[in-house]
Amino acid sequence: MADEAETALLRGNSLLYVDINPSNFVVGESRSWVVDWAWPTRGAGFIDPALLVVQLVAARHEPAEAEGWAEKCDAWTSADRDAVDAFAAATVRMYREHAKRFPDQQWRKAMVVAAESWATHRGLSPVPDMAESEGS
Repeated sequence: MADEAETALLRGNSLLYVDINPSNFVVGESRSWVVDWAWPTRGAGFIDPALLVVQLVAARHEPAEAEGWAEKCDAWTSADRDAVDAFAAATVRMYREHAKRFPDQQWRKAMVVAAESWATHRGLSPVPDMAESEGS
């Protein structure tokens, strides 16, 4: 679980989509749509680009390449590096917990690998599990 200082880094007033996955994008010839706005929330503006970074890594892009895409977003380039690192670590912990709860869902395991790869790229390896984080 994130501590108060880590949580504070993720606060903000940006409208976030937060359900970034391949099923929620419809790409046309001249337009694209984001569908299924079931989880709109408010937070730091870099979070949606960060979520897309993880999806790009899961789709076999290198973390540096995925972050290169995110660098086209002002919210990403203006983000505090510590905030992005905190989000990356929290993302690893979240996907690990989801994979434990749903061991038969292979896509969740793939997301653990993607999140860990991104965290390693950011110099955050190893990221402690939730239980280890709570004990510190």
